[in-house]
Amino acid sequence: MQKLISLSVILVLLLGISLYSGYSSGHAEISYRTDIKPIRERFPNLTGIDKVYWSGSTVGGDFGPTNYSMRGYVFLSRAEAAALKQNYTWEHERITPQLQYDFKGRPPHWSSSDDFDAYIKSSSYIGHFYFDQKRDVLYFDVER
Repeated sequence: MQKLISLSVILVLLLGISLYSGYSSGHAEISYRTDIKPIRERFPNLTGIDKVYWSGSTVGGDFGPTNYSMRGYVFLSRAEAAALKQNYTWEHERITPQLQYDFKGRPPHWSSSDDFDAYIKSSSYIGHFYFDQKRDVLYFDVER
């Protein structure tokens, strides 16, 4: 009987640790990054980057395959933004980015281009890039 109680206690402890581990990894604090190099490495066709503000995280559990999610803002040089405006057809989009950024109270006006998406990200990524043509900034939300 004592062995059965001991096994039950161990099982409850292991279950509790497992549940806590899953909870804590699923609710990790988001850290924001400003380093440009990872963005350039993942999207080599994206040029003219002045600055970035982004976050990345793994999607999935502790076991089995996981995906990597990225979202953020890419602030472009004027020359690069002008080239994007000229080279792609942009359609207005109503989106609310999941990653917030303070645009000083003036909401951005997002547009998208399927041709730009196809050019800028490889086929291993799902998601989209959006362009605010007034601010020369891209917002991306992708997963690999």
